[in-house]
Amino acid sequence: MDEREFHKMTSLRPYVIGLGLREKTSVFGIVDALGNIICKDHVTTTDYPDPTSFMFDVCDRLQPMVKQVGGWDTIKAMGIGAASGNNITQRIENAANLSWKGNISLASMFQGRLGIAVSLANDCTVAAMGEMTYGAARGLKDFICVLVNGGMGAGIVLNGLIFMGNKGRVGEVGHVTLNPNGRPCTCGKVGCIESYVSRRGITQTARELLAFTSKPSALRSVAPADITVELIAKCADEGDAIALETMRKTGDILGHAMTAWASLVAPEAFILVGEVSSLCGRHMLEPILTGMNENMFDAMKWSTKVYLSTLHGDDASILYASALAWKTKEYELLL
Repeated sequence: MDEREFHKMTSLRPYVIGLGLREKTSVFGIVDALGNIICKDHVTTTDYPDPTSFMFDVCDRLQPMVKQVGGWDTIKAMGIGAASGNNITQRIENAANLSWKGNISLASMFQGRLGIAVSLANDCTVAAMGEMTYGAARGLKDFICVLVNGGMGAGIVLNGLIFMGNKGRVGEVGHVTLNPNGRPCTCGKVGCIESYVSRRGITQTARELLAFTSKPSALRSVAPADITVELIAKCADEGDAIALETMRKTGDILGHAMTAWASLVAPEAFILVGEVSSLCGRHMLEPILTGMNENMFDAMKWSTKVYLSTLHGDDASILYASALAWKTKEYELLL
């Protein structure tokens, strides 16, 4: 779509809806063509026993928001970013980090209820689209978004185009086996990268360090089950030895994994996105770069940058999904 077509389209329907479907809290909002979030809301994903009840409640909550911006005639489309979303079938397929199992045609459910075009893609794919549209990847042609939240995955852009993957599944790097004798993963396997680089992985690393080392730490005053990524990040900011070692180990593991991805694709940059990256990225950046480049082929060392996203929290999830909505054709039919 060229700039003239985009301005014509946005003058007729100047808003889109972005929905970030996440493990615990899902967020949604109405976004204009400049990336301003006009209004937003959230729901607790785990409150809904099935995707149908989730869809009905979100649609009900959208009604007054849409009325606020002038009604449904002002809405071009809706975009949904979801873990285990298939970029081609636009279904959520056997998500490891959601309580809803099986294949879920969430996009067609929303389209049938709202009467507007709706597209769904993997949360990592929409993150890459959002970073190209609003964030740190503007101007980049070849890059990989590494999303770290409750899970972990990657969105890949090659020559300025989103890489969709065979049959719509791409970027499931979190479920590559790192240690065949390692930690159990939510996907049912053992030793996946995600079991080390994710909310669960980081908190488990901190608990292991507390159990097997004698270093002083403010984390020792907290029950192991109450240790969170937010607390670890806060302690790291204050120079806590266990918290900083947790960040170093996590960054080193991620950097080693990124060596293979960088060697294969030779991207201009990796962009760290997601809640965990926002909280921990500044502490993990150096060990990531060291872990990646110490293991890189000499001719490729230090040629790939690593950036932290400037988009954070709920707003990032909404903007990422809205970037997909802007690319959704109003007459597009779902599979």
